[in-house]
Parts: sequence; structure tokens; C-alpha cells
Amino acid sequence: MMERYFWHLNARQADGMACVVCNADFLNAKITSLPVGRSPADESQVFACKDPCAAVIADEADRMARDMRAAAGADEADGEDATDRDGPVFCVDGHFGSLLRDLRALAGAEALLATSDDIPALRFLLGLTARHAESAMLRARLVLAWTKEEGAD
Repeated sequence: MMERYFWHLNARQADGMACVVCNADFLNAKITSLPVGRSPADESQVFACKDPCAAVIADEADRMARDMRAAAGADEADGEDATDRDGPVFCVDGHFGSLLRDLRALAGAEALLATSDDIPALRFLLGLTARHAESAMLRARLVLAWTKEEGAD
């Protein structure tokens, strides 16, 4: 599955601290968020409120996919497996590559947390750490599930 990029984000949205749709502040408000895509500036993951913003984005993506398939003349019931369209998991742009990027971000955040004593900077780094840790956990589980399926032959 191809990552969706969100353009014209403010700094908080691009850093994953605010919703890309409604700009709700995830650090100060107790709002459940979901990863919805990436910022084109630095490939960082961006998030939206679980209700209703993420649902609106998902509906829009489904509609766009149907329109594109219809424009290309593809039949939705052609029997193609969804995993065949997603491409290899272990490529640079796959889940494993994204997992490695999240782990690099966590290692960098650890180094910065060890040297910083500025409270606003610490809060920012802790928020960034939380986002990348959650993303790394989800991607690691995806890769584990994928490798289990391949080895189950």
C-alpha cells in the first residue's frame, strides 16, 4: 500500500503533534489518534483524530481508489490478492524500511533526551518518542505477521 502524503502542514502537524485535518493538539487534549500518512518534508508519520477525521480520510482514500480503478478499467473482483499489490515487505519503502526509520528516530531522540535540560524541548522529544515508538511497535508486528505467513508453508 502506498503511503499518503499530506501537504501544507504546520509545524505541529508535520511533527505528529496535531491532527492533519482539524489541527487538534494531541499533547494537551486527550484525543485518540491514528497514523494516516507522511509529511513530504522529512517522511515523518502524521496523525489524525480517530473520530471523525481518520474516518473521513479513509472514506476519501477508498473513493479515490475506486475512481482510479474505474478510470483504468480494472475490475474490483479480478481475484488479485491485496498482498500482491502492496509489494515486498522488506524493501526500502516497505514496512521493514519504515520500521528501521522509526528506530533511527528513536535512537536520535534518546541521544537528544540525554543531553537536553530545556523543558519545552524535552516535552517535544518525549512526544516524538511516543509517536515513533508506537509506529515501530505496529510495524514490527506487521513484519512479524508477514514472516509468519511466509514460513507457514
